[in-house]
Amino acid sequence: MEAIRRFSCDSEEELWRQVAIDITRDKNLTSYSAQLSLAGTDIFLDLDIDLGGGFESGSSATTFMAPLPTPVELRFALHEQDWMSEIGKFFGMEDVRLGWPELDDAFIIKTNHPEALKALMADENLRQVLLQHPNCEFTLSVDSDEPDATPYLTFSKDEAILDMTKLQEVYHMLFTLLQRLG
Repeated sequence: MEAIRRFSCDSEEELWRQVAIDITRDKNLTSYSAQLSLAGTDIFLDLDIDLGGGFESGSSATTFMAPLPTPVELRFALHEQDWMSEIGKFFGMEDVRLGWPELDDAFIIKTNHPEALKALMADENLRQVLLQHPNCEFTLSVDSDEPDATPYLTFSKDEAILDMTKLQEVYHMLFTLLQRLG
């Protein structure tokens, strides 16, 4: 198992310059985990690539995950709108509409505070980053029922994003949202 890499910088540009150099050092990249620290905010990046073999086709994934430093009541989940979602809606599954047709049509949106999520997602640039990844899952949730459980902002995709510009865009989206939530 590989150790988690840790980067702490004074600017986002420097942070991603270091990450890009580090990732390109590994010519046979199959997994990469890093803690990215900027302005007191930690975001964890995990890339996993399984090339498969024999009769297996392989798989890959990208995950960004960040604990919220202060508790918030807002919870949400955005995930791909597909034919299964349409069946779910037919049988009564709730889907929140935020008022941006491209986003509303691309994702199934669930939240406990629609107006708070709408305010959080008001920035067109942030929505555009999400729209580049319509098959992602983007959540703000807790992973236990404990009253003091830490909420996590998570972006996950069943595909390794290896383009440094696209990785940085997703990171920037999460960092911006964490600043707004804090």
